[in-house]
Amino acid sequence: MRPVSPLLLARVDKDLDFDFVDVPRHKFYDTGDVKDIRAAHKWLEKKLGDAGPYDGVLAYSQSVALVSSFLLYRQWYEQERPPAFKFAIWLSGGVPLAALRDLGAPVPAAALDAVARARAQHEGGLGPWPAHAARARRAVVDSDDCFGLDLNRVPLELKIRIPTLHAWGRADPLLPSAVHLVGLCDSYIKKTLVHRGARETLPGDPDELEEMAELVGWCVRCASWPGQTLL
Repeated sequence: MRPVSPLLLARVDKDLDFDFVDVPRHKFYDTGDVKDIRAAHKWLEKKLGDAGPYDGVLAYSQSVALVSSFLLYRQWYEQERPPAFKFAIWLSGGVPLAALRDLGAPVPAAALDAVARARAQHEGGLGPWPAHAARARRAVVDSDDCFGLDLNRVPLELKIRIPTLHAWGRADPLLPSAVHLVGLCDSYIKKTLVHRGARETLPGDPDELEEMAELVGWCVRCASWPGQTLL
C-alpha cells in the first residue's frame, strides 16, 4: 500500500498517522483454503499484539480478505473481545466465501459461481463479466440476492459492526466479492465509492480521489461517535 500514501495523505486529515505493513512473501496465503486463511490470521494477531493497537485499517485486495475474515472469526468465537479495529477502509477486495461457510453461514452455489466467474475474468485479463456489471448496482442493495448470497440468512453475529468504507472500480472483474463484503457490513455505518477505474488501489480521477478522502474522513469520525467504542 505504499504507493497510495502520497495521493491519500495530501488530502486526508493531517492528524492521521499511517503504518504501512510489509506483506510476508508478498501475499498472505496461496490457496484461499480455510487452513491457509486461519494461518494468516495468526500472523495478523501477532502483528497487532507487537505493534498495535491500531484505530483503523486500510486494506487492498487480498489484505481485505485477510482482515475482513479475521474480524468475522474474532466476532464469532471471541464475542467478549472488542473489535480489532474501530473502522475499516476496504479497497477492491472482499471476504473469502470459504471462511464465511466455515463460520456456518449459508453460501449458495450461485455465490460461489459468481466468484468463480469473476476470478476467470480477472485471470484472463478481462473486465467484469457482462451480467455482473449489469447487476452490480442492484446487488449492493438486494439483501435476497447479493450476487448469490441471501444476506437475510446470515446471522447478525456475522455482520461486521464497525464503520466501513468500500471502494472499487466499475471495470474491476472481481467486483462481486467487493459487493459481498458491502452486504456483510452494518448498513447504518458504511459508505461505498464506485470509481471509474479497475483494480487500482485508489481512484485515478482527481474529483473521485477528493471524494474518497472525504469519505475516509467520515469513516474515521464515525468511529468516534457515541456507542461505537462499546461495540
